[in-house]
Amino acid sequence: MRGKGSVIPALLLTAAVTALAAGFAALAPVTEVTITPQEPIAPEDQALVHIDFFTEKRDAPVEGVDILSSILRYELAVYDTEGIRDSLLSGEPLAVHIAGQPYTADLQEMPRDTGSFTGTLSGDGRAHLTVSGDVLRGYFEIGGVAYHVESTGRYDGKSPGNVLHYLFSSADVKGLSGCYLTLYNISNGDLKDSGYPADWTRADFLKAGHEIVPLTDADLVGLPRVNETLRTGFMEVPLSENETMRIVKGYRGKIAEYRGNYYVIDFFES
Repeated sequence: MRGKGSVIPALLLTAAVTALAAGFAALAPVTEVTITPQEPIAPEDQALVHIDFFTEKRDAPVEGVDILSSILRYELAVYDTEGIRDSLLSGEPLAVHIAGQPYTADLQEMPRDTGSFTGTLSGDGRAHLTVSGDVLRGYFEIGGVAYHVESTGRYDGKSPGNVLHYLFSSADVKGLSGCYLTLYNISNGDLKDSGYPADWTRADFLKAGHEIVPLTDADLVGLPRVNETLRTGFMEVPLSENETMRIVKGYRGKIAEYRGNYYVIDFFES
């Protein structure tokens, strides 16, 4: 049987270890979780695509604003484009409500393309915004549904300095048949499983019997959907008849060279 004297040092040692552990815990770095504040706004005041703190919903329809007949339902809104741009340039995520649900959009400015921002939407979605003066163009995709923001080309009657925008979802677009763009960047490895190595050079394509055609920024003026896909990566966008014919005449069955990369530009019919 041990005496009391042997118990006291053990108790003192335990107390010392406990104190040291508490001290180390206090010195340990604290991981900060950034929470993007959401705008407290009533559901009836939320636009279909509501960028929190920068959006005002408007009543529809508005006289003189013509929307494509293929869009069955839409909403109207104005955006503080300067505020949106400043917020994006600060690097902070945007709080948004899409179809009434809160999300966070984490966007970065695209290189060599001032005014365009692309990134992710919480909940495994993606987003793209382009801000040009008073005009905003937006694309948000979540749960297999795409939500669009487009300019009406008219200024708002309540706040003449703001452009009126129309908002709609892919679920509210009448089914159309037509041609849809496919664009693959060979140099990024998009077609490495189809016999096009990512490191192929101009000489390799020519040796394999391919015709190479240049694609310039001037050409992209007449190829708006190709231009958009080059910037955003969004695929299978609908093509106008004019752009489809340009692809047929200039790029189908050929390799397009643009800024040092090689592309296959084509379309499919549906």
